[in-house]
Amino acid sequence: MPSTSHKYLTLFVAEASEHLATLQSELVRLEQEPPAAPLWDAIFRRMHSVKGSAATLGFTRIVDIAHAAENLIARLKGKEGKIERAEVDLLFAATDALVKEIVKLDKKEEDESTITLVDRLAKAAQALPDPALSARPVPPPPVMPTADPSLPRLDVSVVLSKTCAAPGARALIVQRKLKAMGTLLEMEPTPAQLMQQKGGARIAALLATLTATDEVREALVALPEVEQVEVRIAPAARPVEEGRPLPPPPVPIVSPPQASMRGQATPPLVRGLTPPPVDADELRPEPTVRVRAEALDQLLDQAADVMHGIARLREAAKRLPEHVAARLDGDIDRLRRTARELHGRVMSARLTPFSSLTERLPRAVRDLAHRLEKTIELDVQGADVELDRTVIEALGDPLSHLVRNAADHGLEDPQTRERAGKPPRGKLTLTARRERDKVIVEVQDDGRGMDAAALRRKAVKSAAMTQEAADALSDDAAYELAFLPGISTRDDATEVSGRGVGLDAVQRKVESLGGKASIRSVPGKGTTFVLELPLSVSMANLLLVQVGGELYGVPLHRVLLTTEYDLSARGGEGFDARSLVVMGELVRAYGLAKLFGLPSLAPPGPRPFVVMEVDGLRFAVSVDRLVGQEEAVLKPLFPPLDRVRGLSGITVLGNGRPLLVLDPRGLAELCGIHETSKPAPAAKGAA
Repeated sequence: MPSTSHKYLTLFVAEASEHLATLQSELVRLEQEPPAAPLWDAIFRRMHSVKGSAATLGFTRIVDIAHAAENLIARLKGKEGKIERAEVDLLFAATDALVKEIVKLDKKEEDESTITLVDRLAKAAQALPDPALSARPVPPPPVMPTADPSLPRLDVSVVLSKTCAAPGARALIVQRKLKAMGTLLEMEPTPAQLMQQKGGARIAALLATLTATDEVREALVALPEVEQVEVRIAPAARPVEEGRPLPPPPVPIVSPPQASMRGQATPPLVRGLTPPPVDADELRPEPTVRVRAEALDQLLDQAADVMHGIARLREAAKRLPEHVAARLDGDIDRLRRTARELHGRVMSARLTPFSSLTERLPRAVRDLAHRLEKTIELDVQGADVELDRTVIEALGDPLSHLVRNAADHGLEDPQTRERAGKPPRGKLTLTARRERDKVIVEVQDDGRGMDAAALRRKAVKSAAMTQEAADALSDDAAYELAFLPGISTRDDATEVSGRGVGLDAVQRKVESLGGKASIRSVPGKGTTFVLELPLSVSMANLLLVQVGGELYGVPLHRVLLTTEYDLSARGGEGFDARSLVVMGELVRAYGLAKLFGLPSLAPPGPRPFVVMEVDGLRFAVSVDRLVGQEEAVLKPLFPPLDRVRGLSGITVLGNGRPLLVLDPRGLAELCGIHETSKPAPAAKGAA
């Protein structure tokens, strides 16, 4: 096999990985729906693309596997009857082997397992009849629709907007609307011809109807993503002027393949029906370029450095004479707007569709369902919602765990579901949607739901809380107990789950991204895990506080409120672990200076407090002074600061001074506030 130093290797690995990831999702569909010709064509096309690219670069092992899989796919397409699970498993084995070969392209030794797999694929293909040898009847030509010759004919031209994501589906809606108003004689292009296209399209149709042209136009204009509509009487239906012969009858539309089969050129559309020529740029897909993720990260850092430099320049301009600073401020403002726009464009370039997380889930759910002897349907909605690449990478493991948790804990086996009056196939729905500056991800199942009483018993048994605190919890609050370490909704442990680990890690990961995890459940109906995530973790709004002569930033999304309180009368300067009243309830208060071992410079008396909320538990930390707010570009901590509990990142202020960003969860741990007390209301008021 050629060396991995081939200049096209990186491009091949990226494209082949995308093809194989999509291929696995399409193979799952073979078992969930009757396999139609378009699905088989898509599967064959992706396998052929991988084989062709590998052959060009000389990757023989990949070519051998893909070629053998191609032969099996071709035989399965012509097979009559249901596809066997063993045949689908063999195709999955082929895709798994291709993935492994792509990962180890630098190895030159011959792989014995590859030879065995190719032999298995070949034997499976030979056991099936060759569709090329079986004569298939030629389908009859399509019957052209007919209409009463006395009905007026209308030429209809519909232009879809360039931003139309699915012109084929939109053309189908146009077709149905036209058929509802009369007899649709001709339509070009057809919805099927537009199914693989994206962007704008121009549709021409001939309609026989008594409906007025204005009514037809208004009905079509009301459709979404329709940019322009023209409706006029067809030439053949117009009154004949004196002394002029009748126009020739309409010529039926013949597609280019049909014309070539008949040995003649494609005839034009009916006179007056042919739409005006469309600019090639209107239908041309937007050009794209593959960029390494590391290059975007470097560009983002440089854009952040530019913003920091402009902030320092603004600080320096304040020391200039007033008449000079006034002229410079305008230029600095324009430069700042440009820099912020540049930073925003780089951030947009880093956005990755949610589908990059979900494209491998159908295969995982399919294998898990077979292992658990369940039937599960996975429905992914909002796959085109985009998140920052950092969020996507960090969300992979939590999302996989929630899917496994739903499949094992939530969904029942087919027999139990039938006894409960449910369909035997369980449904697992994965939804992503954007709300303002957040993305909401939901993992929902229609299974048995959670047992709040069982969760309370397990929390008490594991010493996570007292019996009195557990009894005081509502059902909705009891569901949150599943996030505690050691608490599981399952009585017995399996190889998939049930050991009480995982959901706490999911919550920690989500909150480390600045998000929030919650649970909704209805017994007997199902459970929904809701993840609220930021679009990006690189930008953050910070509350600047001063403690012992040092400045710190507190993420505003964790700040409940700020207040001023005098605790000196309740224990002097050593008031650690005292309480103050916030919104009608007692909240524990701690000194931030004492937590970090800094001398407090604030005089005795009233002090400002920052009240934060983590895991539903509120606590307050005292500071010397509230400085203000700042929108900052965050960077990760470097060693050894990354090991300091209570810190989450670093940024640079306009004056060039570095600013440490606090981690509210780490502060809660420094204060001794354990997660086990999170759901108990009594813990909030402890002094």
